[in-house]
Amino acid sequence: MIRTRLEELSLEALLLVASQNGLDLEPDLDRHEVIDQLADLILENREERESANSVTVKIQQKKYALLRDDEAPLTQDKVDEIELPERYEINRISLMLRDPRWAYTYWDLSSAKVREYQESSRFDGLYLRVLQLEGHTEELRIRDSFEIPIQVSDSSWYIYLPQQNASYRIQLVARNNHRRELLAVSNEVFAPWGHLRERPEDLDPHRMALYELCGLEYLESPPFEEPTGGRRMES
Repeated sequence: MIRTRLEELSLEALLLVASQNGLDLEPDLDRHEVIDQLADLILENREERESANSVTVKIQQKKYALLRDDEAPLTQDKVDEIELPERYEINRISLMLRDPRWAYTYWDLSSAKVREYQESSRFDGLYLRVLQLEGHTEELRIRDSFEIPIQVSDSSWYIYLPQQNASYRIQLVARNNHRRELLAVSNEVFAPWGHLRERPEDLDPHRMALYELCGLEYLESPPFEEPTGGRRMES
């Protein structure tokens, strides 16, 4: 397996790995000879590590013996660099709860959609439609909603949740050619109550310590008041 991994690398990459690990090579060596010396070096390093290990460590190593030959040979920080794509060519949106008052959403638009909107003279913008749902049901029943205008260049947003003890979804919507186009719908998240039933001065020392650790006192809204409802925006 070690030789198989090495044979997948170019000669330039092999020489880089050898240089990073202090292996001096003759300048006239061909690719196969470089692979031979690197494989020998990896084997020698492994045998040195194993001989220095205790009996307990050796027992643990045997449990993972099948994985050892798949280890990356030496270092490949500059060899196997992976460049993430700017877009994943799919319209999608995801929602994450940060705390009872705030959520974070991020989305992606395909290049075709971005190009369509940029070239359209009737494109009137994108927006996030925040949906507060009615209970936990399979059917999407909307209790309240509001909209947040966004730009085509945007890809994420923090959203204030006006009501706690409620579930939310986000719709990614476009206004184009005098109509609304639903591009994606997020997963559902539940925002719990963001307040305590008792005031800090009424808490015993143990519960007070938990309160100080939880960070609830740093929320923007008072943690001992009932939250108010959200404002509906007409769609």
